[in-house]
Amino acid sequence: MSKTTRMKDMMTSTIRRIQRFLLLYVTGTLVLSCRGPADRSAKASLTSDSAPIVDVQLGAPTYMNYEGDSWDPTWAEDDNLYAAVNDGAAFGTLKRNIGYTKITGNDPLALTGQMQSLMDYGAMNAPTAIDGRNWKSGGSISIDGVQYMSIGMDQYVDPAYGGRQTRIHASIIKSTDHGVHWTPPIAENLKQPMFPGMRFSTPFFIHYGKAYGAATVDNADKYVYANANNGFWDNGDNFILGRVLKSRIGALKAADWAFYSGGDGMQDSSWVSDMNKAALIIDAPGKCGEAGMTYLPALNRYVLVTWYYPIGNGHSGKIEETELVFYESPKPWGPWKSFKNVRANPQGWYIPKVLSKFQTQVGRDLQAYIAVAGDWRNPTYYKFTMVPAKFVTGPPGAKE
Repeated sequence: MSKTTRMKDMMTSTIRRIQRFLLLYVTGTLVLSCRGPADRSAKASLTSDSAPIVDVQLGAPTYMNYEGDSWDPTWAEDDNLYAAVNDGAAFGTLKRNIGYTKITGNDPLALTGQMQSLMDYGAMNAPTAIDGRNWKSGGSISIDGVQYMSIGMDQYVDPAYGGRQTRIHASIIKSTDHGVHWTPPIAENLKQPMFPGMRFSTPFFIHYGKAYGAATVDNADKYVYANANNGFWDNGDNFILGRVLKSRIGALKAADWAFYSGGDGMQDSSWVSDMNKAALIIDAPGKCGEAGMTYLPALNRYVLVTWYYPIGNGHSGKIEETELVFYESPKPWGPWKSFKNVRANPQGWYIPKVLSKFQTQVGRDLQAYIAVAGDWRNPTYYKFTMVPAKFVTGPPGAKE
C-alpha cells in the first residue's frame, strides 16, 4: 500500500470517528436534556409507556393562614392558581358559601393570594338555595383564558341518607376575567340547573397542566372530562365520568355532555347521553367523598384521591379522622385501582386535590403537592394546606 493510500485511509477513518463522535454527542445532549431536572410542570416523559403508581409518600404539611375548604386550584395561563373557597374568608375578611380566589407564588409552601369575588351565593351557611340548602362549589378548570366552575345545592344533614351531606342540581358557570364576574347568575341556576338531581351533582374537571396545556392524550385535546360521585360531599358511593367537546363547554348546555358507559373510551360508542346509564368507574360504597382527577404527564398516569369518614360521617361521629384513598389509572375511564390508604388523624383532611403545578419528575417517580383542608371544627386544620406527595411507580413493564 502506498504512502498516499495510507494517508487517505487514515483521513477517512478520522472523519468517520469524528462523525460518530458528533452523532453520539448530539444524541447524548438530547437525551441529557430530556433526562435532566424537570421544570415545575413536569414535562412529558421520554416514552409513551407508563408504569402503574404503587405508592405515595406524604411529607410534612404546611398550614397556611387562609381559612376555608373545598380547594380545587386550577392552573391558569397567567401562571397563577385559581380556586373556589367554601365557608371561609380565605384571603379576605368575609365568609361566604362560595368565594373565588387567586393564589400566587412559585414556592408551593409559601403561597399568597387575594379574593377575586365574594360571588352572590350567600353568606356562610346562608340557605339561599331551594329547600333550605346552601350553595357549594365543586371543581374548577381554566381553558383558553376562561374559567369554569361547578356549583350545587347542599343539605348538611340529610335524614334520607343517614345524615350524610347531599348535593343536588349542579350547574357549570364561567368567568372570562379570572373569576371576578360569573355567568349565568344565581337566579338562572336556581330556576334551571344543568344537571338536576344527584347523579352528576359533584362534577370535578380533570386537570391537564397549565391552561389545559397537557391535554394531548386520551382525546383530551378535543374533550373536557369531569368525574362526579353520586351526590354526596362526604362518604359517597361511586364515581362516573362525563365529557363535553372543548369547543362546546362554554355553551353551558347539559345536552352537549355524554357519559362513559363502558369499553374503549376512545370510541364514541362508549359514551351515552343518559347519565343514569353511565358505568361506575369506581364503586366503593361509603368511601367516595367528592374528589377530582389530575393527569401526571411525566408518568402518563391519572390520580384521584378520594376520602371518607370511617366512623360516622361529616356531621356525626369521629370528624377529626378521615381516610384518604389513592387511586391511579392509565386512562380517565380506567381501569382505576387503589394503591394506598392513609388515615388523617387528627387533621381530618377532606377533598384532597393533586395540583398540576409544582410537579417535578424524580427518576421514574414524581414529586407533587396536594391541596387540602381539614377538620372544619378545628381552626388549626381548617385552612388551605399543602402536603408534599411523592408518587412512586413500579418497575418498567410492571403489570397494570
